Amino acid sequence: MIYAIHRYFLHITIVISTILSSMGCMDSRVISPDELPGSQLRGSVRLLSEDNSFAINKNLVLVKLEGTGFETFTDTAGRWTLNLIPKGSYTILYSKPGYSNVKRFSVRSDGAMPVIVNPITLVQIPPFTVDSISLMIQSDSLEVFCRINQISDVQRRIILYIDSNAIDGSQRNRYVFTDIGLIIEPGNSIGSIRIPLSRFYNSGFVSGRNVYCAGFPILRFEATADESYFAIDPITKKTIFWNVNPNGANAQFTLP
Repeated sequence: MIYAIHRYFLHITIVISTILSSMGCMDSRVISPDELPGSQLRGSVRLLSEDNSFAINKNLVLVKLEGTGFETFTDTAGRWTLNLIPKGSYTILYSKPGYSNVKRFSVRSDGAMPVIVNPITLVQIPPFTVDSISLMIQSDSLEVFCRINQISDVQRRIILYIDSNAIDGSQRNRYVFTDIGLIIEPGNSIGSIRIPLSRFYNSGFVSGRNVYCAGFPILRFEATADESYFAIDPITKKTIFWNVNPNGANAQFTLP
């Protein structure tokens, strides 16, 4: 009887030791990078008004990884965090009503280490629209006249897109060339600029061809360290200016 009890407890001890040993092996197993749950992406956003003042409250900016279900909102300080991001290359889309939508291309996650994304600045959408664009050939140049919907006490700027097709305000990454020299001076609603015809010929346009010119309001287009105001489209290789009001106007002419 005593011998049987001894064998029983010996058997139980072996079973428990086997289980504990197995658990220990599971805990110490080396996990490959492909099995990691994902890394953390985090960054911050600033909000800039037309008068060049920064908003104090920077919350409720939507930050999402384009083409995925990963998204979040910024807090009042403009900070945001996305967790468990798998290994890969992503495009981050920033958006907030009243401000420009901005994309940051080719943000890489290795699926393991945290990624600090450079800060980004969203600019207030220009608070005016382009009512009309008219074109006139003047000797060796094209004169572009632009009328906006309001008179202001500050200088306004218009970006012109030149292409062989009509230009959609929501698709501004396909064009032949752009020009940002058209200015509406304070106290006026009309401005103009002359573009040499040689620029059209040098850009591949040929005589007798229809050319489209579209004008849109723009704010802040200069190069900055945080690359907030424009980017290069990875597909078309064209410059995308983010701070553009899509409410513009189109006109066309025949190149002499």
